[in-house]
Amino acid sequence: MYERGTTQGRLAGAASTGWVIVVLAFWIAFWWGLIVVFRINPDFLPMPGDVVARLVRLATHPVGEGPLHVHVWASFQRFVGGFAMAVALGVPLGFVMGYFRLLDWALTPLFELVRYIPPIAWAPFAILWFGANFGAQAFVIFISTLPPILISAYGAMRAVDPTLMAAARTLGAKPMTIILEVGIPSSIPVLIGGLRIGVATGWMALIAAEIVAGTGTRAGLGYLILVGQQTLQASTTIGAMVLIGALGWSFDVALRRLERAVQRWR
Repeated sequence: MYERGTTQGRLAGAASTGWVIVVLAFWIAFWWGLIVVFRINPDFLPMPGDVVARLVRLATHPVGEGPLHVHVWASFQRFVGGFAMAVALGVPLGFVMGYFRLLDWALTPLFELVRYIPPIAWAPFAILWFGANFGAQAFVIFISTLPPILISAYGAMRAVDPTLMAAARTLGAKPMTIILEVGIPSSIPVLIGGLRIGVATGWMALIAAEIVAGTGTRAGLGYLILVGQQTLQASTTIGAMVLIGALGWSFDVALRRLERAVQRWR
């Protein structure tokens, strides 16, 4: 692997970016050719140019509570709110469960029961409890993101070299000191992997929750998908879907860069 900042690293980065552009261009061309060859009705599958034109229009003309950036910001706020709560609870709880066997034994059955419930199944209850607002979507994000984060923290703590923990105990370190000063530094790469999975599941669950909430909330990328469906504007729906995918991909790229930085730090 080339180090970032070196000539080889810059060349490798440029080659990777160029390859991504080529692949995207191929699939856009495939999309366009599919419509032309099979003469697909644009009401079902619009041309790529129509989707781009719709996104430009959404960026300058308000829909619901405002133009496109308002919907992006609304979805982002809900996502960050739920994700931050999942990290705040899942990381310390996972480390503590990984260290204390009794706590692991007591909480694992309940956690295993909850984590297999599809996140979208919580949406109706979240709307009932919090209303079709920020709290409902943030709760769905929290409940969908918590399992991968907690599992990664738990697995990371269990995978810490026992010799390191034994040495810390010999020096008189208390359990919380061992978790903070031995467990966490040794398990950061594994933990970031769990965060990447949590971002993916949470982002998908957010959009589903916004769609289930319907027009009760008039801002968000899920709301734009619903508007496109109700007004029979496939370009609006597909444009919102493309934007959702692009934002999710950008989150993952940011976490991968953080992972590489942490690896170098370690």
